[in-house]
Amino acid sequence: MYIKIGQIVNTHGHRGELKVYPLSDDPQRFYELEHVYIKRNDEYMEYHVHSVRLHQNVVIIALREIPDMNEGEKMKGLYLELPAGELRPLPPGHYYHFQIVGLEVYEGEYYLGKVEEILETGSNDVYVVKKERQKPIYLPALKEVIKKIDLDSGKMEVQIPPGLLE
Repeated sequence: MYIKIGQIVNTHGHRGELKVYPLSDDPQRFYELEHVYIKRNDEYMEYHVHSVRLHQNVVIIALREIPDMNEGEKMKGLYLELPAGELRPLPPGHYYHFQIVGLEVYEGEYYLGKVEEILETGSNDVYVVKKERQKPIYLPALKEVIKKIDLDSGKMEVQIPPGLLE
């Protein structure tokens, strides 16, 4: 499984550098990259990182296999990706979004639905839990609400605060 870490939004200069909008809350991670993968024509191709720098809210990245602006133009709209196993390990109790989306959510024995989406609100994430033919439930990603996440079983245990479902 490959995970998108940034979207190529434009070129930068004439040497083939790419402007990348990071899909991470920590753009500094791009400095650690030795290679990335880009999916073209349903095939993942490996590209080697030559240089990285941050500029305002984008990452400027040079890839060895993209020698000039003309080659860079062909990459617009594509994503930089990494195999899931190459992502930086997170501290205990922290998860990547792709690990949370799809989890089955329970309060006790009662099945509430699956996490379909994660909203980033600034203060904390909100998990959008959906169950067929029911309104979505918006669960704040707080330790008072999210009691347990078990990635192996694909389940999340929660405690719904009073008034949340009203």
